[in-house]
Parts: sequence; C-alpha cells; structure tokens
Amino acid sequence: MAKQIIEKLIDDIDGGEATETVTFSFDGNNYTIDLNETNANALRKALAPYVGAGTKTSRGFGTWRPGITPTRVRQTTKDHNKAIREWAASNGHQLSERGRIPQHITEAYEEAQKAPVASPAKSAREPKAAVTKPAKAVKKVSRKKVPAVQFAGS
Repeated sequence: MAKQIIEKLIDDIDGGEATETVTFSFDGNNYTIDLNETNANALRKALAPYVGAGTKTSRGFGTWRPGITPTRVRQTTKDHNKAIREWAASNGHQLSERGRIPQHITEAYEEAQKAPVASPAKSAREPKAAVTKPAKAVKKVSRKKVPAVQFAGS
C-alpha cells in the first residue's frame, strides 16, 4: 500500500494558498504566520515604519527593558571548574570535589583573578628562591583484617 503526503500551506489571513511562513516578534512574543505573497508584502509594508525607527537587538538576550542589564551566562569547562576548586581549597573555602560550585565561590574566584598582581620591587638584592608548597598530608586509614569465614567440612 502506497501513501503520499502532501503538505500545503494555507494563508492564515484569507484562507487561500500560502507561499511562505513569516516569523516576527512583538512585545516579547515570537510569532509565525503563513501568508501568500500579497499578504506577506502587506505585513512588511505595515511594519516598515516601526522596523525602520526601532533598534535591532540580538536574539541571545530576549527583550530589552530599561534599567535591566542582561546577565552573562558563563559556559564553564572541566578545566575552569578544576581551577576554581583548587583556588577555593587553597583559600580556605569548603567545597566538595563534585557537584555544582556555589555562585559566591565562583564570584570570589573571578574577583581574585581580576585583582592586580603586585609587581616585584626593583632592588639589587638576590632574588628569593622559589617557594614550593608542602605536600598534603595523607591520612592513612587503618583497616582491620577480618578473618575468613570457614565452613564446616572445608
């Protein structure tokens, strides 16, 4: 058994055959409408004065409102998260090895990265030897040996 599916666009204004789908946004809502060439041109002509006087915005941040600044979403990587965790541990922050990093720790890390690095004072003295971090103490956990279970007749 053969089946043929024919998709036909119907003009949403006059019910005739549509030639295109027009996409537009208004008041923060996105719309699509199927229109024939005449109705699509009429829509474009009606919107032309408003489009000409308006300011085009990027699609990334949605509707702009006065006084509201869009927040930047940072895409983090494993390396970036690892750097934050290492910084947090070395600066006395309690942080688990896995899971989401709290925003206040991320913000503190970013502020620390922005802080100006003190330039070394110029002097005639010998440069100091590089200071290395002491190795972390590893707590050895003692495990009790459990005797093997013996079965009767073994």
